Amino acid sequence: MFRKIKYSDQYLAKTLFKRFLLFVFLLVSVCFGFWYWNIFQAMMHGQFNWWDMLPIGLSILVTVVFGWSLYWFYKHYAPKHTDIFSRYLKRIELRQMISLLVVSKGFFDIETTDNNTYLTYYPKLKIKVKHTTGQLLIEEPIDGEKYMAQFAGGDFDQSVETALLADRQTTEFMKNKMISTFAFEPIKFRRQLLALQPQKGRLQLAKGIDWKYDTFYNALISGNVGTGKSYTIFAILGQLLQLTKYVDIIDPKRSDLASLKYIDALKSRVHSTPTEINQAVIKYYQNMMARAEKMEKIKATGKIGTYKDYHFEPCFLVFDEFGAYREMNDRLTFSDPAYEAYQIAMSNLNEIAMLGRELGFYLIIGMQRPSADSLPMAIRGQLNLRINMGVPTPEIEKMVFPDNDKQLRPLSSQLKGWGFIKVGDSQVRAFFAPEVPKEFNLHQWLSEQIRKRGQV
Repeated sequence: MFRKIKYSDQYLAKTLFKRFLLFVFLLVSVCFGFWYWNIFQAMMHGQFNWWDMLPIGLSILVTVVFGWSLYWFYKHYAPKHTDIFSRYLKRIELRQMISLLVVSKGFFDIETTDNNTYLTYYPKLKIKVKHTTGQLLIEEPIDGEKYMAQFAGGDFDQSVETALLADRQTTEFMKNKMISTFAFEPIKFRRQLLALQPQKGRLQLAKGIDWKYDTFYNALISGNVGTGKSYTIFAILGQLLQLTKYVDIIDPKRSDLASLKYIDALKSRVHSTPTEINQAVIKYYQNMMARAEKMEKIKATGKIGTYKDYHFEPCFLVFDEFGAYREMNDRLTFSDPAYEAYQIAMSNLNEIAMLGRELGFYLIIGMQRPSADSLPMAIRGQLNLRINMGVPTPEIEKMVFPDNDKQLRPLSSQLKGWGFIKVGDSQVRAFFAPEVPKEFNLHQWLSEQIRKRGQV
């Protein structure tokens, strides 16, 4: 249920706090009523004693203790707990913050007369808090009033993100209003790695965030060492292996992904040496062109569609440490026989990125620091899923999220595996990679995923 935000809500916490103290004081005084009556009778008979002030002191003391307890609950207990009382206090805080933002932005009108000041306009704002999902919904007016442009243009939403440390997820426009959804607890959208359940054409990344690879084809996953980039790739790779056997894996640094060659089912599909990598890319391209020829013959009969319509399987090339691959090969001399294979492989990658969607051939590129030098424009322009683990530097943010208009700030100082994600033309959102359990064994888990193949 949406709750209306009022001008007076900017003092909501203080007002409720004062009312609570007054209620406690009156309640305690009523409880001491019999004592007060005896004191009153004694005073009527001229028998006053300083101990007669004791019930007043006790009333004040009890009120102070209850007031301090409420303040402690509001500041320290409620932010870390999810019981009914904590949720109520969080709603109070959110209502007050939204009202304060409206006032601080000046999105209201007042009129001053000789004796008084009147509020003549206050926007019709409403909020709804979903504690189970950690979301805040704000209904904002676009009803032709004075400050409509500021709401519709996202000015107010940006202030909400900054003030509440929230992450704007979606904005839905309706008649005379818009509803913006924010995640004020992004960690609640995290999935468990062992609970991921892919479907054909759809991989699970976080709650409310799926990768529909047929629509948002090709992916970039970036992030420095220790940010969770590899675990994000593992989560995607495990789901792909449930869906199809046509998954090729490249790891030029011979790290975790390169060790997958010791899984029997992946022995011939993991490549780590420069020669293996170039040959794998060229073969992947050749397979794509062979499928293109088959589809062309089918279309010659008048049928139209993509690879799915002709019952072909999707194919994926998971290319981790792409930047390291470029650096290794850019040092080669023109006379080196490996240089020609590298040039062919890079040319093939560009064509795969541009032509692969309709044919069902996709790229998943992982790298630490994407740049214009390491990531060619032909590939960069075809990356429709973009994930950066950790807070990107301004240069990396411009490369990964070129149209972003929101401030990207750290999501957690204690947890790992967080970053930001953009799917297609959607807004950049906070992202927590699927949580990996303790004592996790990559080879065992991937082998289990392979055994599940055909059950999806």
